[in-house]
Amino acid sequence: MARRQQRRRAFRPPRGATPDTTREQAAVEAGARRLLSIHDPRSLESLAQDLRQLRDAADRQAALQPSADALRAYRIAARELTEAETAIVLSGGQH
Repeated sequence: MARRQQRRRAFRPPRGATPDTTREQAAVEAGARRLLSIHDPRSLESLAQDLRQLRDAADRQAALQPSADALRAYRIAARELTEAETAIVLSGGQH
């Protein structure tokens, strides 16, 4: 007689564990607060513009010559831009 297969329980994270998106958002907000302590609202706008150009250049580079380094550069630039934009929102400036 064949043995019955046991059902596996679904994975559940431990209590108190936060999803990665929550941790990521908290890290972005911490970076934004750090930027707020260093820059005034006007320089934040300038920084965001520079970071937007840097992100676009990294995107073009990653599209032309795909590699792990190019992807890493794009992700870093995108995250820094997100931090700057979040800092602008936290400062009450326009986005």
